[in-house]
Amino acid sequence: MTFSHKSLAVAFLFLTGIPAWQSAAAAAQPAGQPDLDKVLAKLDASAKTFKSAQANVQWETVTLAPIADTESQVGTVLFARGTSGDSEVALHFRTDNGRPITKDLVYAGGVGKMYTPGQLTIYKVGDNRSAMEAFLTLGFGGSGLDLKKSWTVTYAGNEAVSGAQATKLQLVPLDSKVAESTSKVFLWIDMSKGVGVKQQRFTTDGNYVVITYTNINLNGKLPLGAFDLKPPKGTEIINH
Repeated sequence: MTFSHKSLAVAFLFLTGIPAWQSAAAAAQPAGQPDLDKVLAKLDASAKTFKSAQANVQWETVTLAPIADTESQVGTVLFARGTSGDSEVALHFRTDNGRPITKDLVYAGGVGKMYTPGQLTIYKVGDNRSAMEAFLTLGFGGSGLDLKKSWTVTYAGNEAVSGAQATKLQLVPLDSKVAESTSKVFLWIDMSKGVGVKQQRFTTDGNYVVITYTNINLNGKLPLGAFDLKPPKGTEIINH
């Protein structure tokens, strides 16, 4: 899978009907409210001590129409809370459907960058910054309060993720810009760590992305310059 400008924006912004089923989600919430309160409280507690996270990541893009297809990229991801309080993230993909690749994506300070050999593409998030932050706080460093500010949150039970039990939440976007492209998100929380271990994000056309984190290391020391891409001399730079 090669990243187009559109898919790069999705990778950074994760901005990929609400009225039709938002009321049903809200009506279902009271039955699971004690469980939901417990999950949100755990996220609040984890967020207070969060500094950084490192993990392996598998990013699957599932297209149902017009042609069914699944693309899978595997690599590593780093998260941190910047000095201004905003989230910083670096994705380093090293395989694409099992084939070796070099693809590095970094977001920090309202600027997203993607490097592939020979080319560096730079995106300024601008007015979409609040939406970007809404997605970046899904699990790593995000509190329960953060979730409720950006999403209608519903408890959706418990499921196994990578062999371990996780609590599942359904999220409906409150931001109209996010709702234009993202209909809903399922988020699985590891209650022992208070972080998200899996996300499933549905676009408004019914396609979806599944992001799974494994080998999570919280609050460890990150490499120097983890969120600063410095391409080799001669790299073509494209600004958007």
